Amino acid sequence: MKLVRESLNEMNFQKSVGDPLGALGIGRKKMIEDWLEEQQIYAYHIINDDYSIDITEYGVDIRSIGLNVFPDYIQFNKINGFFNCCHNNLTSLRGCPIYYVKGDFLCSSNKLRSLDFCPKYVGENFYCGYNITKFTQKDVENVCDVVKRIFTH
Repeated sequence: MKLVRESLNEMNFQKSVGDPLGALGIGRKKMIEDWLEEQQIYAYHIINDDYSIDITEYGVDIRSIGLNVFPDYIQFNKINGFFNCCHNNLTSLRGCPIYYVKGDFLCSSNKLRSLDFCPKYVGENFYCGYNITKFTQKDVENVCDVVKRIFTH
């Protein structure tokens, strides 16, 4: 035990590595990175201190992947582009960007009953047709500031 502790101290492991679990290839950040790679989200991303995810280029296209829910450890924050989660089986938007989508936000053709957890701001269009609940333009306006058009069917 003494030998291990001294070796770690000599390397200044705790000081040089901001995320010791991540440096070992384990932990929440590693789980997030693995999920992003599995979904082929290769756009440049930042994992914030609260583990939310910012995508700084292009956007996110996770349509038609059979997604029922986002894993508990996935929470998008700001997307500098579009966010497309259409044609899945989502029953909740928990995990979708919570603040900002610069481009279109697309959540059509899922199993949504509410727009809870949708972004607060969408810089282009908002698509939410063909869900269990038939959302109205007013439903969207009550939860999100949409710059261009709202498509509900």
